[in-house]
Amino acid sequence: MADDIVSESGKVVGSWDGRDVNTLMQELARIKNVLKVERANDKVTKFGIPHTDQFPDDLKEFTPYILWGCDTNGNCLVGSGANRIESVDSIREFYANDLAKDAMARHT
Repeated sequence: MADDIVSESGKVVGSWDGRDVNTLMQELARIKNVLKVERANDKVTKFGIPHTDQFPDDLKEFTPYILWGCDTNGNCLVGSGANRIESVDSIREFYANDLAKDAMARHT
């Protein structure tokens, strides 16, 4: 349902209530281990994580690195290994700097 974490195959493999990305990080690590033990040819991607409505509008199309989920405190679980937590503000700062660099490169 609303808190379900869904694998690529469509199987519900866990849950996250959207409150704290530390919990999401632990749950994704647990799921990865379970799938490994089961030798399942399946995985979770960012598209299987609930509460995408909690992403700020300006970060919904963010692509420099993976954003797994944002919690109600303004923190996001990030990175390909889903093992780093960053604040929305620090992501915006990175994003703004990246856009500035791209604009400068197009200008020169």
